[in-house]
Amino acid sequence: MSRVSLVGSVGMTVALLAGCASHATLPPPKPTVDVAKDAEDAKHAYAAGDMRQAADLYQAIVEAQPDDADAWFRLGNARFRLQQPDEAVLAYGHAIQIRPADPQVQYNLGVVRLKQAQAAMIASAQAGKPGDTLRRDSARIAQRLSRVADDVGTRGKGDGGAPPFIVEPDDHP
Repeated sequence: MSRVSLVGSVGMTVALLAGCASHATLPPPKPTVDVAKDAEDAKHAYAAGDMRQAADLYQAIVEAQPDDADAWFRLGNARFRLQQPDEAVLAYGHAIQIRPADPQVQYNLGVVRLKQAQAAMIASAQAGKPGDTLRRDSARIAQRLSRVADDVGTRGKGDGGAPPFIVEPDDHP
C-alpha cells in the first residue's frame, strides 16, 4: 500500500469516527412528574415528619413547575426542618420572586435569617479569644437575638421546639 493510500485510509477513518461522535445519543427523557400525586404525597410525608421525603417530592415539583410559589414555600419549610437554612433561604427566595407580597413567606425567610445571624454570632463568640471585645460583643448579640426569637416566635404554640416557629402552609396569621 502506498503512502498516499495509507494517509487517505487513515483520514477517511478519522472522518467517519468524527461523524459518528457528532451524532451522540440523546439522554433518556426525564420521567414525567405527576405533580398532583407528588404534592399529596409530599403533604403526607411532611405531616408524618418525613422531611427528607417531603423535600425530595417538593424539589421534583418545583423542577417540573418552577412558577409554583406554594411548592417553593413548602420546600423552604422542609429544608428549614432538615436544618438546611441556606437551602431554605433559596427556596423562600424563589417563592418571593413569584409572590412578593406573601407575608408567610416573608416571615419564614426572616425566621431563617434570624437563626442564621444567631448562629454566626455564637460561632464568632466561640472563635474569639477570652477577653477579646469582639468575643464579648458577639456573645451579647447572640443573647439579644435569642431574646428576640423568644419574643417573636411562639405565635401561641406550645408544642415545643426552638422558637421562633416558621409558619406552616395551613396557618393563617
